[in-house]
Amino acid sequence: MHLPALQPQQNAPPPPTGGMTVPTPGPSPSPAAPSPGGGGGSMLMMLVFLVPFILFMFFTNRSQTKKQKDMESKLKKGDRVVTQSGLVGKLVDPLEGRHARIEIAPGVKVQVLRTSIAGLDVEDGAKAKDEPALADKK
Repeated sequence: MHLPALQPQQNAPPPPTGGMTVPTPGPSPSPAAPSPGGGGGSMLMMLVFLVPFILFMFFTNRSQTKKQKDMESKLKKGDRVVTQSGLVGKLVDPLEGRHARIEIAPGVKVQVLRTSIAGLDVEDGAKAKDEPALADKK
């Protein structure tokens, strides 16, 4: 008894379409004509939103740089400073070049970038202001 080999699509029922007719493939419709103006309006809108953002970034960075330079010019040897990473110490050498030396513990001096100095230690200034007030209360 010899059975013929069936092809995968031979004698298979058509797939169900759910009562809908399937369109036969034909020539694709022609693309719509480009809109007049060619898309320059979208480029203009992008610039309207992008230019103020760039200006904001530029002026913000400029003011931060000015504040940093003002703060650096006021620092002197012996000031208690805090770095951006949170190290607190006494400025050992005057700021020269790109680096500054800070003493974080007796005999422990570290070298940091001068731009990493966030400012004076505010706790040090607050103690100095509070001490006369505490002495008056006693």
